[in-house]
Amino acid sequence: MDPTWRASLVEHGYAHLPRLVPAPLVATARAAIDEELRLRYDAAREREYAARTYCPKLLGTRPIMDLFERSPARALVDEALGLDAVACDRGQIAIRWAHNAAQEEPPVPHLDGFASDDNGLPVGRISSHTATLGIFLTTTPRPFAGNLTVWPGTHRLYERHFRERGPRALVEGPPALALGAPLQLPCEAGDVVLLHYSLAHTAAVNTSDVDRIAVYFRLALRDLAAHRWESLANLWRGWRVGP
Repeated sequence: MDPTWRASLVEHGYAHLPRLVPAPLVATARAAIDEELRLRYDAAREREYAARTYCPKLLGTRPIMDLFERSPARALVDEALGLDAVACDRGQIAIRWAHNAAQEEPPVPHLDGFASDDNGLPVGRISSHTATLGIFLTTTPRPFAGNLTVWPGTHRLYERHFRERGPRALVEGPPALALGAPLQLPCEAGDVVLLHYSLAHTAAVNTSDVDRIAVYFRLALRDLAAHRWESLANLWRGWRVGP
């Protein structure tokens, strides 16, 4: 594992590790997702799937969890946070269908954890976590192919915002900050991206001929609920890495 990931995570808010997950694990997860889509995909629920997860019955199953638990991604999380210190969810299957937009559109950034009409999160508070682990099952051939898109360094802007606003920020809406230019990541099947929770990100529209499929795991410090504002106001609280 390339040791430069630590410096990238601290400086830019994310670390991109190419081909970290073995191809057989990627292939098994892809096969399970393809089969689940064939058997149970409901076009009437597309908006829900896009906001929450595709293939909800697969979450927590071995083909999905093995991407994290039986790959070097597990060691990455241990080095970054400590496996005993965090809880991991059951995964989110994220798909950006080929040609989901007729033309390229500017990416719109967000932070996870704020309620919307479709994501089912509680209104009036931030449902934050600590880090997101993205594992890619397909290759994005070029920009605007459903690429994971990040705004490097914005984790520090959000940290400053939460420090200045104080605990009342926990019941306010998403911060509106000037974030700078986005970066669309050129991920390949088996790549892993570890993102700090406070990094602005999104998925670009997909004008390519290839569906983009990824699995995201949300990691949360076990004491996060009791120290939510402190974690937002101090980026590296509880981490094993930091400036």
